[in-house]
Amino acid sequence: MNHGRRERLGRSFAAAAVLAVAAAGVAFLAVPAAAAVTAREVEEARLRLREVTARLEGEVTRYEAARLEESLLRERLDRLRLDLTGRERDLALARDAARARVAEMYIAAGQGASITLLGAGDPRGPARLAYLDSVALSDRELINRLEQARRDYARHQILLMETLASQQRVSAELDRLVDGIYADLEAADREYQAVKQAWDRQEAERIRREEEERRLREWLATSTTSPSTTAGGGGSGTTTTVPPAPPTTLPPPPPAPPGTMVCPVDGATTFRDSWGEPRPGGRGHTGVDMLSPIGTPLVAIENGTLRNLSWHYAGGIGITVKGDGGDEWYYAHLSGYAPGIQAGLRVAAGQLIGYVGQTGNASVPHLHLARILSSGQYVNPYPVVAELCR
Repeated sequence: MNHGRRERLGRSFAAAAVLAVAAAGVAFLAVPAAAAVTAREVEEARLRLREVTARLEGEVTRYEAARLEESLLRERLDRLRLDLTGRERDLALARDAARARVAEMYIAAGQGASITLLGAGDPRGPARLAYLDSVALSDRELINRLEQARRDYARHQILLMETLASQQRVSAELDRLVDGIYADLEAADREYQAVKQAWDRQEAERIRREEEERRLREWLATSTTSPSTTAGGGGSGTTTTVPPAPPTTLPPPPPAPPGTMVCPVDGATTFRDSWGEPRPGGRGHTGVDMLSPIGTPLVAIENGTLRNLSWHYAGGIGITVKGDGGDEWYYAHLSGYAPGIQAGLRVAAGQLIGYVGQTGNASVPHLHLARILSSGQYVNPYPVVAELCR
């Protein structure tokens, strides 16, 4: 066989080999991977979370009642300490006045004999007697004032100690409730996140494989093999089109169907309707507190646009989802944002935007979720999240 014929046969075999490998790759990609987690298993895990949410509602009610009682006791303690300081000042002033009166009487003691020796006809007698009467009355007032100050001080000391004991008792009960609630939430969340993360990895791999398959099929449909002259060699070679490399990152998820809404906490959570309830400082509650382990994923409650990525002394790290439905959803106390999150970004319902935290004025890790109408009016979000998360 001459050299030219061998080259032509080599080019044909090379092209056939490339096509065979490509076709085999398509066939391999078309075979679905064995599913480790099913959609039904994910939904069952979500149902178990909702059972925990409902079961812990009573504990959350007791926790919030104890938290309010403790905050009121703390405010009462502050007032009692301030009052006790005033009683201490009054007692000190009464003692100083009593000491001054004793000193005055001691200095005047040497004049008592001359007073008693005055005759009945002495014109100074009535004035001296009136003076003695006023001194006796003043002494009684000083004594009464001192005794009253002592009683007030003692009574406030007892009240302060009783209130402090009550505050410590309520604080211990609060700690017990918090420990129990979060132990249950963390156990439920570990189970759910294990299933959910396995599902997410599986779905990401499925999307990646489908994208590779699509690109490879496009390449097979458009690729050609053609003889060409090898540069500088004077001979012939074969040029083949190499399929493009798959993307290193996947595109963002498409928007959910219009009107789709999901629970904003993608993990274990529990909450109750606390709308309008008193909070320290004389304010009322304008949201729903969704207790959840720190770091639990937070997702967009509906399709919309992200706004107001900010910090507030009370709300801590916050973010707002301006929903396509017209409402704004304010998320507060986050521990941080998800990668790539920025103001103005379009998000789909269920897309990761941040994580549960305890920033700002938060006693425990939780999401404070507020609902704001297009008119700017705050309304109770509890009915919505109760339907979505239970």
